[in-house]
Parts: sequence; C-alpha cells; structure tokens
Amino acid sequence: MSSLAAARADNFYYPPEWDPSQGSLNKFHGQHALRERARKIDQGILIIRFEMPFNIWCGGCNSMIAKGVRFNAEKKQVGNYYSTKIWSFTMKSACCKHEIVIQTDPKNCEYVIISGAQRKTEVFDVEDAETLELPADEGM
Repeated sequence: MSSLAAARADNFYYPPEWDPSQGSLNKFHGQHALRERARKIDQGILIIRFEMPFNIWCGGCNSMIAKGVRFNAEKKQVGNYYSTKIWSFTMKSACCKHEIVIQTDPKNCEYVIISGAQRKTEVFDVEDAETLELPADEGM
C-alpha cells in the first residue's frame, strides 16, 4: 500500500517530524480542535450557532426577526444562578448589522433580551385563533 493510500485509510497525515510524545496533531500544528470557532477562546468567548427562541423587533431598523432564524453568535459566561451558568449571546442582525445581546435566565427558564432588540408580544383571542378553549380544572 502506498503512503498516500495509507493516509486515506485513517484520514490523517502524520509528518515525519511529528512524535506522539509531543502531543496531538492539533498541538503540533498550533491549532485548536474547534479551529476558527475558538479564535477568542482566550477571552472566554466561543463562536456558536444561535437560533432565535422567539420573535423580536430589531432595535436598529425595527424589522421583525422571526423565531428560528440562526445567527453566528459569541457565547460568553457572565455569571451563575446557584450552580447553573448564565450565558450571554452577542450577535449582529442580518438586516442592519445592529448588535443584539441575549442572556439565559435559569431562574425563569427563558431567555432575556439585554440590548439591541425588543421581544414581540403576541396576544390572541380564542375565537380569532379558531382554537378551542380548554376548561380549567377547579377541583385540583
């Protein structure tokens, strides 16, 4: 088997100057395992893919950003609620490049918009939504 075929067998190329006692291939090449996502890891920031949990209004251009829209966001720990970490997500709006900051709220099990946007409040009537109203159990 040629050396090229051997490299394809395990999808790794080990250069002749690499020695297993030096550590992993990432350490040998001076790269982080997460590559570009970890470019700010020394500041405690990781680049992630964040999906908007609810509809919001952009603070820069007042356009609506729908639930489920994905952003590249910077994830950073900003505190603790007992032993649960509180995370802050900073992203830029696609419509106007306005910065939006959202934090987790472990106490209330939801996300809180810190700056750059406003949560869209959606109120509907049972008849308008054409749904059935479930009776409340008063016996419990």
